[in-house]
Amino acid sequence: MNLTLHVWRQDGPKDKGRFNRYEAHDVSPDMSFLEMLDVLNESLVEGGEEPIAIDHDCREGICGTCGVVINGKPHGPWPGTATCQLHMREYSDGDQIWIEPWRAKAFPVIRDLVVDRTALTRSRSRRRRRTSRWTRHHALAAAPASRSAPTRLPCCSRLPRSRT
Repeated sequence: MNLTLHVWRQDGPKDKGRFNRYEAHDVSPDMSFLEMLDVLNESLVEGGEEPIAIDHDCREGICGTCGVVINGKPHGPWPGTATCQLHMREYSDGDQIWIEPWRAKAFPVIRDLVVDRTALTRSRSRRRRRTSRWTRHHALAAAPASRSAPTRLPCCSRLPRSRT
């Protein structure tokens, strides 16, 4: 299938961005959205143009780094699906697809479709530290030194006692 892509291009965080139009030819319906962008980037490099910057990591729908806005919808037409799990069979020959980065004050655009996720990373690391402290705290209480009942911590006093 042949598609017309309107991709957000921005040289840097302080630069003004714009949509550039690209033609994607012979796109297989079995390609993932990111594979289609990879093929487009290969053709851009062959033509002497700068490839489109896009962030991705796992390509398994887990990490979320591939998140872009496609036709005005986060990650594309399927709710709860990461961009890397979106396949081109969702589109028809001749479709126009608008691709842009997440637009949020906390995630400024670094370049093209790549945003600065530092705020998210900080938030996750704080949550992870809190969770690990909570987990250690409760693991120690749940693993008594002897075979007696586990120690009930003040933070858990509202929880019902288990029947053993």
